[in-house]
Formats: sequence, C-alpha cells, structure tokens
Amino acid sequence: MRLATLHAYLHTRIVVAFARARQLGLAQTAIKAGSYLASPAVGLLLSPVALALHVIGFRRLTFGTARIGHLASEPDSFLKARALGELPTRRWFFVATPRKIANEHLLTYWTARIPVVRNPIVGSTIIGMTSLGLMRYDTGRYVQWYDRSQEIYRLNAQWAGRPPLLALMPEDVTWGREMLSSLGLPPDAWFVCVHARESGFSPQDEVMHRYRNADPEALIPAMREIVARGGWCLRMGDPTTRPLPPIPGVVDYAHHPMRSARLDVVLCAKARFFIGNSSGLALVSSVFGRPSLLVNAVPMSGLGILPTDLTVPKLYWNIAERRLLRFDEILGTPAASYRFATQYQRAGIEVRENSPDEILDATVEMLDTLAGRYIPTPGDARRQRSFMSLLRPNDYAYGAASRVSATFLSKYQHLLPNDNTCGENREFVRSAGVGH
Repeated sequence: MRLATLHAYLHTRIVVAFARARQLGLAQTAIKAGSYLASPAVGLLLSPVALALHVIGFRRLTFGTARIGHLASEPDSFLKARALGELPTRRWFFVATPRKIANEHLLTYWTARIPVVRNPIVGSTIIGMTSLGLMRYDTGRYVQWYDRSQEIYRLNAQWAGRPPLLALMPEDVTWGREMLSSLGLPPDAWFVCVHARESGFSPQDEVMHRYRNADPEALIPAMREIVARGGWCLRMGDPTTRPLPPIPGVVDYAHHPMRSARLDVVLCAKARFFIGNSSGLALVSSVFGRPSLLVNAVPMSGLGILPTDLTVPKLYWNIAERRLLRFDEILGTPAASYRFATQYQRAGIEVRENSPDEILDATVEMLDTLAGRYIPTPGDARRQRSFMSLLRPNDYAYGAASRVSATFLSKYQHLLPNDNTCGENREFVRSAGVGH
C-alpha cells in the first residue's frame, strides 16, 4: 500500500472508530475493542494447532460476508479461479457467523459449493487462529486490495463465453414468479432493477464513502424510457432511501412490505439488467450472469466486471483550476483508484454526478445493445480504445473486458487525450501532486 493511501486509510478508520464509539457507548465499545485484541492472542495461543492444520491443507477464505457486494463477488471469484486451475488443491472453507451475513439467502448458494463454519464460538476461534496468517487465504485480492488491480476483472475476462456459476434454484424460480405477480407485474413481464447508493445505507461509513452516493431522482428519465419500451422497473435498496414519486410501471421495492433477503436475490437474478453504481448490490446480478449499467461509477477506474457491462463514471472537477480533469490526468495515477472521500478532498477534486440525460442516453445504449440494435461507429470504437488504453497496472479495473458508455465518451471526447498532449498532461498532473 502506498504511504499516502495508508495515511488516508488510517485517518478514516480512526474517524469511523470514534463515530462508532459515540454511537455504541463506552461499555459496548470496550467489548468490541476487547474482541479485536483477543483475536491475535488466540492466534498466538493456538498457533501450534493452526500450523498443523495449515500443513495438512486447511485454508480459511476471508470472504467479507457482512456486505452484499463482497458476499456476491468474492466466493464467485474464488470458484472461478479454482475452475480455471489457478488454485492448488486445499481444504477450503469460510466462516459465516449468523450476525455477520448481509443476505442469508445468497449465502445458501455458496454453502452448497464451499464448506462453511456457522457456529459463532467455533467461527470466532478459527478467525483468531488464522489472524497471524496461518491457515488463511486473503480473498481481498478479488475486489478490495488497495493500490492494486483487482483480480475480479481478469477472472471475468477469462471466464467470458462460459455460463455463470449461479442459476436460481427451481423453487426460487417458481416462488419468484408468484412474488412478481404480487408486486403487480404482469405474467412474463421483463424488468430492470434500479439502485442508487444514498447516505442512509451505512451512516457510520459516510466519512469514508460519501463520494459514492448519488441522487436517485436522476434515474427517473431512464426508468420512464424502460417503461415506454414495455418493461418495468424495480427500485432496489433499503427503507432509508428517499421514496420515489409515483411513476407508472415503477415499483418502489425498497419501501415495499414484501421486501426480503430472498426476494432481493431473485429480483437481481431475474432482471434483464441492473442499473447500479459503485455499490455492491449490482454484483448479485453479476454472479447470476445478468449485465449491469453502472452510472455514477467512482473511482474512475472502477468499471463493470462482466464483458456485457456498461459504465458511466463520475467526472473529476479540479476545484482550484475550476475545470474538469482530462481522463489521462486521472487514469494511470493514484487518483484513478481513490477509495476514501478524504483522498479526493486533499487532492482538491470534486466528483460530479452524471446528469439525468447522460444516464438516459446510457440506458438507451444498453437497451439497444441487449436488443441487438446497437452498432458502434468507427468513432465509438476509437474513443473506447483511447479510454481503455489509459488504464495501467495497479488501476482498480486494469484488465476489464467491459465497456464505457459510447454516448458518454462521445459527449466528453474533449477529455480524451491526443497523441501530443497525453505524456505532457500526465507529467503535469504528477508534478502538481494530483493523485498523490
């Protein structure tokens, strides 16, 4: 991890820790602090046992089960890496204690394929045993390593052309059909899941991740377009989201009494595509092979993971110079993969949300692509190559097989480099400190 990234990470973690301490109170904070300190102590105490189990091949997969995006993408990436022959034979397993599961129903799809420890006492003991590195395989490499390209992009590029690992269980298909009817959708209607990350999702993390939020009402023109083409829209999320105004053909599922963990999974798996952002729910659709249109994507190098995905990134505004940064001033620099709000703040960068028209244009592009009507022009292909060529090793999505919206690149083609200025702009940005 770069020194600047480490500093930003530690600073934000300390701020978050103090915020959570105020929320929990002194007693609960002391209990949590004690549990953190106990983990390495258990690791030391049980290191002989951990060493023996390590030698005979046991490995704990460190899946982030408490967040839906990690619960979807990390087991999927591991299983694909294993199927591609990239991992040795081991006695793989993971820990999933009941109070730390983002979606219990999605978990059942993974426990059918990977052994799991559910008992809280046994699970906590194993986590402590593996805290010093023995018996442990870090699955953060797939989506959350810092200052590194994420392996999920390479794996899904190699997986292209194969069917997804997951398909809905027959009982979920039948049940889902009944639930869609109860939500008001006609039989055999097609639909799109729509989601925007908002501040209520994880208030304790807002100091870290507020740059990822977006206005849900900017999605309304896109939803109207989907409805005009005969589809339905299901607005995803949790009850903290801002309610949508009544719109024909749109179900505000985030505020619906039928909302459930099981139905979340079924809807993501059955959607024609998912309109999402830099939040993990879209990855549930991805592991079932459904394409995503990611709007307001940030950081700029955080692209869709599937070859069928389309991305519209947020733009970077240089506050001091009052101008948009060119794409070659961002990609290939640390700013391309900033993961904390404080990093943008210190670099003098304001991330700007996509306009409703930009989201609408990208939605039309996705709809036409899935219908087989979108044909890229030579200019579209050239601009696509120009943008993707700017990604460098260690950029978050280096190696991605997905596309950036052609309409977005056409509108902002003045932010693409030309052969005479690319190197000059990179050197200017690095010397000015942007991205460091």
